[in-house]
Amino acid sequence: MAVSESQKRANQKWDKENMTTLGCKVYRHEAEAFKEFAKKQNKTSNTLLKEYVQECIRKNHGEGQDT
Repeated sequence: MAVSESQKRANQKWDKENMTTLGCKVYRHEAEAFKEFAKKQNKTSNTLLKEYVQECIRKNHGEGQDT
């Protein structure tokens, strides 16, 4: 079922208020190698990066640091 225009607007508003984009520059050959690695894991590079961020937060939180 298609998403209505009002639902799209609501989703965009929520994303704007609650989400942000992290980014970094890497050499092109490193990016391609990472994408290939992700593909071999049956994941996207975005999924792997999000998992790593969440893992870092969990580890940091476990050390008693505020997150």
